[in-house]
Amino acid sequence: MSDVPESVANIAAVAQPVAESSGSVWGYVAGGVVLLIIAGIYGYKKINQPAFVIKQVRKKNLKEMKKQGIESSEFMVDMDKLLNSIEAYMTENKMKGSDVVTLLKPLNDKDRVKTPKDMYNSMIYIANEIKDVALAKEFKNKSKQVKSSSALMAGLLKRAGI
Repeated sequence: MSDVPESVANIAAVAQPVAESSGSVWGYVAGGVVLLIIAGIYGYKKINQPAFVIKQVRKKNLKEMKKQGIESSEFMVDMDKLLNSIEAYMTENKMKGSDVVTLLKPLNDKDRVKTPKDMYNSMIYIANEIKDVALAKEFKNKSKQVKSSSALMAGLLKRAGI
């Protein structure tokens, strides 16, 4: 005698033809693939916006500053001013998030940024690229005053891998 009750065996015999007659699953597979493609396109468009990229840069910088315990420093205020200016410029000119990444490359250049003064010089270059003369002038004045032994700048340079 079998361990399977007779009623389960009868149900299995009836259910098998029903499952076989329910049709092909390829329609569901194709629909799922189409939904994934649409979600991917929507996600890419959402991610490739200047506001999203700048938000991510701010998150990374804030996380690093919190690690060092100096999240409310003058440099962070200056960086926020620069990022706000970049976001306004990019939105006004209908540019993409990839353009923001290209614009911020001088800040990540290990050969170019070796001291805190170099960091401010990179910020001046970016401010000039987006035609924000007042911000560039402000950064120029601060670059003359910055200490090269600042713990904040040492942390930023360390984060940049310098």
